[in-house]
Amino acid sequence: MIGSFVIRMARLLFAIAMAALLLQPAWAQESSADEEAATEAELTTARGTQSGYEDMPEFGGPEAVSSQLKKNDEEREFIYQFDSLQRGLAPYFDWKRSINDEHGLSMGFSYYMLYQQTSDSLANRDDDALGSIFRYQGNWTLFRRDNGNLGRIEWRVESRSNIGGFQAPGSLGGAVGVAALAPGFAYSDNFDLDLAIINWTQGFSDGTAGFAVGRLGFDVYLDAFPFQTFSKGFINRSFILNPTMPTTGIGALGAVVKGFVSDNVWIGAQMHDANAASGDFDFDTVQEGEWLKAVEVGYTPSFAQRKTNLVQFTYWEKDARSLAGVSKGSGWAVSAAWQVSDRTFPFVRFGHSDGGGGVAAEDAISAGVQFTRQKDEIWTIGAGWANPSDETFGPGADNETVLETSYKFQLSKNFSLTPDVQVIFNPANNPDESSVWVFGLRGILTL
Repeated sequence: MIGSFVIRMARLLFAIAMAALLLQPAWAQESSADEEAATEAELTTARGTQSGYEDMPEFGGPEAVSSQLKKNDEEREFIYQFDSLQRGLAPYFDWKRSINDEHGLSMGFSYYMLYQQTSDSLANRDDDALGSIFRYQGNWTLFRRDNGNLGRIEWRVESRSNIGGFQAPGSLGGAVGVAALAPGFAYSDNFDLDLAIINWTQGFSDGTAGFAVGRLGFDVYLDAFPFQTFSKGFINRSFILNPTMPTTGIGALGAVVKGFVSDNVWIGAQMHDANAASGDFDFDTVQEGEWLKAVEVGYTPSFAQRKTNLVQFTYWEKDARSLAGVSKGSGWAVSAAWQVSDRTFPFVRFGHSDGGGGVAAEDAISAGVQFTRQKDEIWTIGAGWANPSDETFGPGADNETVLETSYKFQLSKNFSLTPDVQVIFNPANNPDESSVWVFGLRGILTL
């Protein structure tokens, strides 16, 4: 088992290294060929963004449609310059800029691919996984006032799946016996192509408050947190979504309202259909009248720092799901992040639940730090611990601990590659193993 694992990982690393060595001369030649002329890519760089989304108001966490569009549109410091490719894409980004300027319509594509290989798995279970996430998302701003108030429609077409007969990374935790700290949590294999998000988002109070109603992504608003995203360095659930928090389907019917009540303090409330299923455009589940509800309060030094310097408290309740046979649950979570410099961004979050509502853990804590070498080239390292829910996984499950580190390389303006290493101690459903290593490689393409 170990020998086969080492051989497979060596082949993977060798293939990556050879690809880089073979392509680097071509990249260098292409980059130098056009040094004398000002290309469209250079003109775009001078403007600061690719399609002019830098002033887009945001509502929700980093997985919000508006936040993703704004982040993906940023100019980036990258390793290799593909001049001909950037010239070819320049008309596309200029077209996006023009329809945004003329019609208030913004859009973009993103594609995530993750391969993971473990050092061990349960009997008759695969020890590797390959999956993807596809998104086409956008918003249409129908009106926008000078004071920041606006009204817009947001949408996201999304699918998540396994690739090429591999299991999806979202199933890898079960294959290695991990309960609460899933190593590839977001990459499921049962998320069919769906209009997962379609909602009306309204800003008011000079842009310091807002609400959204329609089909929502619960993770956009519930305990929204700077690292609660698939686009940074972390992949394990311990860092992406607090294991003591409940989930529901992406695309749950619901409503959320949040706003600042002073210069430093905001409050919020939300509710989502507790029976929604990701990848299933079905409104009938709301007829069950079972909801995931939450309230929150947070502090930040200023409105402008609300995304980087914050402390927030969330209390939640989830109704019993009668048809699914899942009991009701409740709990709370505290999340704090404080960017201490342009290059250093530490965080800590912890939570507690009564174990109901289908949660993964009764208690959990995680902490870590992101170091930025240059814009969009980041090193992350973190540690997490969780006490798996007795109701979800059965009594007596061992506490699990994870260490994770990754390095995100921005290879080109629109493509990044992230090697990732996790070690999970005491996997609750695999008592024969004291630890399991998970090696991953993730690519992200944004257009």
